[in-house]
Amino acid sequence: MQLISIEIPYNGQSFFIDIAEGNMVSLNKIYMISGMPDGKLDPRRWGQKPSIKTSGSSGKTSISGGPGYEFIEFCAKNLNVNAGDIYKAKRGKHGGGTWAHWQIGLAYAKYLSNDLHYVVNQVFHERLEEVIDPEIGVERANERVRQSWQRQGHSREWIDEREKHIDTRKFYVSTLLDHEVKPGHEIGQCTNKIYKGIFNKDKSEIEYGIRANNPGLPKNINIRDHAKRSSLAAIGLAEALSAEEIDDLGIKGVNDCSQVSFEKGLSVRLAINDSRSKSAKKQPEKPVSEEKKESHKKFIDELRKMVGKSK
Repeated sequence: MQLISIEIPYNGQSFFIDIAEGNMVSLNKIYMISGMPDGKLDPRRWGQKPSIKTSGSSGKTSISGGPGYEFIEFCAKNLNVNAGDIYKAKRGKHGGGTWAHWQIGLAYAKYLSNDLHYVVNQVFHERLEEVIDPEIGVERANERVRQSWQRQGHSREWIDEREKHIDTRKFYVSTLLDHEVKPGHEIGQCTNKIYKGIFNKDKSEIEYGIRANNPGLPKNINIRDHAKRSSLAAIGLAEALSAEEIDDLGIKGVNDCSQVSFEKGLSVRLAINDSRSKSAKKQPEKPVSEEKKESHKKFIDELRKMVGKSK
């Protein structure tokens, strides 16, 4: 199950509701966000089918089950699906728990807390606005990305550099697609050649180094979010040079396009190394200490005495 997180600001913090399969919400995450209030049922019990039990000793009957069951059945009927298709229990460390259609998720949030219900409704309303007006969606998405980078501890200058090269990345990818490189694996193959040319490492090797220094990272990361500003600039330059040559020479196919990508990445690395070696040669000599100056003066004086005696 591929997870997508939607940020929910609540009680002065940022929480996330996990969306999967297009319209499925993690009810467990909503339950945790609410603080698991006393007297409220967990997702599994909330959606249980009511059952009638009769006491053998007293003969009294009791009804057990969750208040969400009827609404789940109602949603299933209106969506013309089985209830099991829109309310599921899944096992596993990643993506496990109770998942439900987003409307069931809203109903569960309302059941748990009026405050949480209002906040979640507002976020979903914003998403609807973004579907109606994509420009609003782009602006909000960009702002959410910037806030995410800020939480990672990046400076304003780093964020500006990162944003600057997003358009270059889009230009590179669109050029590859226009020249018979398939989306997904083949785009990744060409990108890997960029990394190999610049850093002499592929994506997996770079990611391994990042994780070694940051053991608490999530399962999926973007290695560019952990790159230095100079590395971002190098990647952007290599992608721009690759896209221009592929387009100018009409190069097609993943093999030839990945070869161009490697060559441009390598040329950027060589240019950087050449610049660094020249800078190293221009480094000023370390200042001579007073002690060495005095020692040198004594040496000269002794040498002059020796020369005088030889005359």
